[in-house]
Amino acid sequence: MVCLFFVGVQLLVLTIVKAELHILPTINSYLQTHKTSSLSYTWSVKLNSDSSQEKDSLILEANYVANELGFINLGQVGELKGYYVFVPNDTRSSNKQMLDHPKIEWTEHQEILKRDKRRFINNKNKLFDMSSFRDPLFQEQWHLYNSKASGLDCNVTGVWGMGITGKGVVVAIIDDGVEWRHPDLKDNYCANGSFDLNSDDDDPSPEYDKAEENKHGTRCAGEISAVRNSVCGVGIAYDSRFSGIRILDGPMTDSLEATAFNKHMDVNDVYSCSWGPEDDGKTVDGPRNLAQTALKHGIVAGRSGFGSVFVVASGNGGDNDDNCNYDGYANSIYTITIGAINEYGQTPSYAEQCTSMLACTVSSGAPGRSIATTDWTLGHRSQQCTTQHTGTSAATPLAAGMIALMLEVRPCLQWRDIQHIIVLTSIPLNSDKYASSAKDNWVQNAAGFFHSNQHGFGQLNAWRLVNAAKVWESVPWLTTYQPTCPGHNLAIVKSVTKPLTVECQVSVQQSLDHMINTLESVLVTVNVKHSFRGSLKFVIVCPSGTESIIFPRKKDKSDAGLSDWTFMTVKCWGESSYGKYQLKIYDTSRKQAKVNVLKSWQIQIYGSNLTTSDIANRQKMLQNSFSGNINANFSCPAGTPLLFDVTEALSERTLHLLVLLSFFFVFWGVYYSLDLAFCYKEEEENK
Repeated sequence: MVCLFFVGVQLLVLTIVKAELHILPTINSYLQTHKTSSLSYTWSVKLNSDSSQEKDSLILEANYVANELGFINLGQVGELKGYYVFVPNDTRSSNKQMLDHPKIEWTEHQEILKRDKRRFINNKNKLFDMSSFRDPLFQEQWHLYNSKASGLDCNVTGVWGMGITGKGVVVAIIDDGVEWRHPDLKDNYCANGSFDLNSDDDDPSPEYDKAEENKHGTRCAGEISAVRNSVCGVGIAYDSRFSGIRILDGPMTDSLEATAFNKHMDVNDVYSCSWGPEDDGKTVDGPRNLAQTALKHGIVAGRSGFGSVFVVASGNGGDNDDNCNYDGYANSIYTITIGAINEYGQTPSYAEQCTSMLACTVSSGAPGRSIATTDWTLGHRSQQCTTQHTGTSAATPLAAGMIALMLEVRPCLQWRDIQHIIVLTSIPLNSDKYASSAKDNWVQNAAGFFHSNQHGFGQLNAWRLVNAAKVWESVPWLTTYQPTCPGHNLAIVKSVTKPLTVECQVSVQQSLDHMINTLESVLVTVNVKHSFRGSLKFVIVCPSGTESIIFPRKKDKSDAGLSDWTFMTVKCWGESSYGKYQLKIYDTSRKQAKVNVLKSWQIQIYGSNLTTSDIANRQKMLQNSFSGNINANFSCPAGTPLLFDVTEALSERTLHLLVLLSFFFVFWGVYYSLDLAFCYKEEEENK
């Protein structure tokens, strides 16, 4: 009975702890029950604690710290252990108190972030029996099979002919919701990977809005996973499953973005993100601290250690001379940035350019048709299909769907394997035939790869991607090096021909020590004081002489300069890593310039110990795979499953039941203990 008593006490303590964690107000519910203006009082916090502590122990510690300071802990930020959101409990609470607390390592004010859907409103190999499709819009889906312009589609029908249709892969649509009950979607819906971060529940269905804009996610989902049936059209990976993560239809904060990027990452393989900062040609924005940490966490812990795959739209600000180097999502090494071409291979006017562009695929554009897919016209649910899906919003899901096809044949592809295969298999467009501006110019780097700021390494091709995936061997781990770069507080003189030039050297020995034989990404971080930010042109020069140009933005008249802003380029992919790197800054302003200064700069290179000959050999291997006749015998090693605490999912009813059981065990433990003690004593006295 003593054992029963202690079991009851332990269960009661555990239940109380779990109940305390359970009844915490969540970040999502707080956003729903408070006015948007009250979000200005929320803070993201990182505890200065032992990362080996259990999650529940850390949450209790966060509760204690928050209570000490007069705050309420809204809970952990998504999957980021040690990161929390605090809101003040009374007017005495202040950020200064948090900064002075020994248990708090870092804190940041949460802002409402502006994020736009990447739609664009336009005002101007093996044979496959396609006759077997009964989908009425299939003939309109030129992006899957273009009978008018050969080669200007996704080249997917041959892949289908091999029986590869996305089976076993889940693509998460982070958007304004998905109408998963749509007859062309419901059979491929993955409830386990879905969530509504706007309403804090498991149903990602979109909600009615007066502007009837919340159809975006439903359209994107249809491009990937629309079922082969008699409704609308088909998805490019029509046997893949999709999940919906609803986030765009409500106030956006850094903590919510971070949660979205890691949501159900034990279920979701690919995350399709057809949105980003405003495409107005003057915004400089991207993932803040928590969202950046979540992206890093996803590529390390997602897909049982193979890494979540994040596919993002480059943006639709081309008509505003916008540049996706000023979009931190498209400018990240952890994402795959996708641009757009129209059905004739031309660059649409809306398409942005940047040195971080990895590839492009077909979408809308004048001249040319838009994309046919599923639809949900809000308030008029009878509208099931559309032929008017547009912009890089439409290109991005197609890329995500092609990656799903790759993962069907090779589930153990790491996130960087996918990036490498894209670089090696994308098809550069004929610049003379398709270029629409000087900015379309293709540059061949020292490793032999062609790259364009508009199209990345070229057009994605499903046949090439899938056959390459069959024979691919995983690349070595990613390594990085950040040399010390001289050049601080230097004047930027107004000139279109004479730039401010700063240099940074990486020696052969430094490359060897850090195991970086060849480059993948080069990052340059700048702190610039300038009275007219948009007049600046940046040129990053790799040791080979390959130049990455970040063009001026005429609408960006801000005098805020750039604070710790990082530009990323993939133009030097495959090149040797050692030698002299340069940053050139041109001030093209026509106005009389004030004192403008490069306050500081830093370069960081990423790559691996692959040699240039290793890359050349891989190119030859992939060329041989494009015949489709190679049946590779491969096996995927088992990943490392994520630990999941099932007690986190306890319902309120279950918690109440556990409390009652705990009291029951404690009561009977005490009763029998007392009964034995007194009865035994009485029996002894009667003897």
